[in-house]
Amino acid sequence: MTTLALIVAVFSLALAMIAYWRSGGQQDIKELKQQLQDELEALRTKQKEIVESTSQAIARAYDRSRQRLASTREELIKQEKAAIEGLEEQVKKARKQLEAISDKLEEYAVVARESTLEAARSAEEAVSQRIRRIQARVTLLQAKGKASRAKKANSDKDLDRADRLLQEAMELLREARETLSGDPAYQQELETMKLALQEATVAVRARTEDIRQKIEQVLADTDTIINTLEEDETKAAEK
Repeated sequence: MTTLALIVAVFSLALAMIAYWRSGGQQDIKELKQQLQDELEALRTKQKEIVESTSQAIARAYDRSRQRLASTREELIKQEKAAIEGLEEQVKKARKQLEAISDKLEEYAVVARESTLEAARSAEEAVSQRIRRIQARVTLLQAKGKASRAKKANSDKDLDRADRLLQEAMELLREARETLSGDPAYQQELETMKLALQEATVAVRARTEDIRQKIEQVLADTDTIINTLEEDETKAAEK
């Protein structure tokens, strides 16, 4: 009896499906298939838009990096011409590393066109960080030049000029900190340099006897950051 009931149920279901098909079910299935195809096409279009948008964003990032390199190169050329005592070798090394980064930037830009978006973005972020670091380094070289001139001004008993030069060095330090704002590796050293500049400025304005030592401390602290940035770029270039 149970088997007979099962056979009847299956037969009834088959008849119902045939009736559904004849009464318009075929059209419903066709419409459902078309709807799925439309949704799939919409997803493909959206994915293509995302890929194009991301690719354009990466391309713009490379353009910004090129602009950073260009302005940094111009400043280095000025420093080379100024030939400030104590900066020659550091400026020379910075120029050499900058040109190497420039070559690497263009290499990554070409490879990015054939890489996955994730790989292209990762490469751009890495080279962008190196560019920001060398830009900050060149700014700190400017600050060192100002401090070096302040030291000479102090020797010449021109304390007003020494004060002005130290303030210019402080402004350059702020600029370097802004460039490295998203890079926590150097914040402590930058803060140490800031404190040294503040103490040197106080000494100059108070006409204390330790002005020379205070300015020399500024130069030493600036060298510490510059050397660290230089070493880190050497390591990055070796990867």
